[in-house]
Amino acid sequence: MNQHALDVLEYDKIRELLVSYTASGLGARLAEEIQPLTDPHRIERLIAETTELKTLLSPDRYLPLGGLHDLSPILEKLDEGADILVIEEIMHVKETLRAFRIVKRFLEDAKGDYPHLRQLAGNIRVYPDIDAKIENTLNENGAVKSTASPELKSIRRTIQTVKGRIQGKLQSVLRSQSVSPYLQDPIIRERKGRPVIAVKERDASRVPGAVRDRSDRGNTVFIEPEAVRELGNELQAAIDAEGAEIVRLLREITAKIAAVTEPMGETLKILAHLDLTYAKVRFSRDYEMNPPSLNANGQVNLKTARHPLLLTLQREENSDIETVVPIDFRLGDDFNTLIITGPNTGGKTITLKTVGLLTLMAQSGMHIPAEGGSEIAVFSHISADIGDEQSIEQSLSTFSSHLRNIAEILSSADENSLVLLDELGGGTDPAEGAALGKSIIEYLHTRNARTVVSTHISPLKNLGYTVPGIENASVEFDIATLRPTHKLLIGTPGSSNALAIAKRLGLPDKVITSAEKSSEGTDDGAAELINQLQAAKVVIEENKRTTMEAETEAMRLQSEYRQKLEEVSAQENEMQAQLSDDTYALLYQIKGQIDRLCHSEASRRSLLESLSEISAYMTDQLNEFPEEQERQASIRELTKGDEVHVHSLDSVGVLSEVDLQTQKAVVRFGAMEMTVPLDDVGVA
Repeated sequence: MNQHALDVLEYDKIRELLVSYTASGLGARLAEEIQPLTDPHRIERLIAETTELKTLLSPDRYLPLGGLHDLSPILEKLDEGADILVIEEIMHVKETLRAFRIVKRFLEDAKGDYPHLRQLAGNIRVYPDIDAKIENTLNENGAVKSTASPELKSIRRTIQTVKGRIQGKLQSVLRSQSVSPYLQDPIIRERKGRPVIAVKERDASRVPGAVRDRSDRGNTVFIEPEAVRELGNELQAAIDAEGAEIVRLLREITAKIAAVTEPMGETLKILAHLDLTYAKVRFSRDYEMNPPSLNANGQVNLKTARHPLLLTLQREENSDIETVVPIDFRLGDDFNTLIITGPNTGGKTITLKTVGLLTLMAQSGMHIPAEGGSEIAVFSHISADIGDEQSIEQSLSTFSSHLRNIAEILSSADENSLVLLDELGGGTDPAEGAALGKSIIEYLHTRNARTVVSTHISPLKNLGYTVPGIENASVEFDIATLRPTHKLLIGTPGSSNALAIAKRLGLPDKVITSAEKSSEGTDDGAAELINQLQAAKVVIEENKRTTMEAETEAMRLQSEYRQKLEEVSAQENEMQAQLSDDTYALLYQIKGQIDRLCHSEASRRSLLESLSEISAYMTDQLNEFPEEQERQASIRELTKGDEVHVHSLDSVGVLSEVDLQTQKAVVRFGAMEMTVPLDDVGVA
């Protein structure tokens, strides 16, 4: 990526925002180093990971990354041959391994379809043996447990025993008449690991023993009495043994960690990556972002896009920005070059920066502050010439500085490039600036680069009407308030509005009138031609929009009709199946009754009674369908010449003939007659 473009588009401020959302030093380091990518598959994966994690944590859950430390210095130290870690380092390893375990379980236990997150979780390695070893050796405060080993437990028991014996012996010394008169106080202390008593400096020679320390002022001497010297030596030996055992235990833990520095480092990278992804999710939440769709054909289609740094300013207290006006922007479909003209009021530059910065964010695997369904192309090169980049050190004029930058842009521009040029043709003679600007635009257009240009030089807008694939646009300007509304109008060239602004700001009418007369005819009718073309284009665009809306509505109705037809067909099939089952059961029952009559020696009277029962039973069954009875009755009452409604045609005709045997009807519609099923006919 072009570093100059990253600088002028203020990509570093996006990095800073991302850093503020990270939960660990590991994630912060990745956020500080993040760069836009050019591999579409890699970008798509990063965006998918962000989207999955945002969905998983919706609406306001958090990713449990507590306790995650950057173990890189520790792992490097071990790779260089260190055989023992200090307790603080081991505690950092312990807390980080706990974070590995918790995050892995959190992602694996998630309910839903999160393929990318599950793959990351599957690559997180946990180390239960190291966890257990540290847990058995150190408590939560980092102190070595007495239960860490039988040897340590025995040594500490010996230490306590010896200390008890020393205490008893010293109490006797303190109470003895040969020592007590010379004491500074009757308190037993430790100095340099040895048991001592405080003796007045002038009487130090009267108390037999070894001087271990002196007070700051020298008034007190700390003496280890001769009576406990052997016990003191025994205690020191036990303390030394304790230290040696602790060192042995720490070396054991260190060896276990040293054996897995490489895979542990890989898992650390995954957790750092998850922290960065979580930062993207938090950024996306706060700024109401959405994942863009990516394409490789150079198309950009932003819906209600907002500049993220303007949103940041809006979020600050006492901000002058009440609202950030969203823009709709497109490029790369029916035109590859967009020329934004109009007054130099800032709206054009914001549009260029919004397009550029959102493209950089998307290619960094981030969501963008735009409506869902927005599209971003993956560009190999993103170049920009925006603002006054004059360099004092190079002693170049503003114009020369811009030309130097544009020369670099032109040298690398191709079909995979996005080029953003702000105020092209400015800073020099208007006529020469227009000629140079026209040549630059045409050169980029022939290279098929996706180009967005802002300019206040009116002649450049003629390219939008004479060159296929070049389109005009403007930022809407409110003459009443003398401010841009920041609404982008694609297809509408801008006007400088200089005279209107001057009049609004109170310049004398005489000056305005003179200027209007001077400007008459200077464009040789080009402005009038543009206005006529624009009026025609507005009509075409409106017709196109209306046609597209009609097509969309027709497709919606067609889909809705097809769906309803399928539903009705399914219901009919279900009803037909049910009706068939019911009819079969009824006929089977009637047949059974008739068979019983045929095999019986019934009298004529009993036969009539049985038939009467069958008839009554069938009548009861038919009464279960009152609507059908009513319809059949109405059909039987129809006579030739009656007006009838044919349901399938949703039309009214005149009944010409009814055949109850074939269940057909002939209906006349004007001079045409049609034969339709009888059940398709109803009373009009």
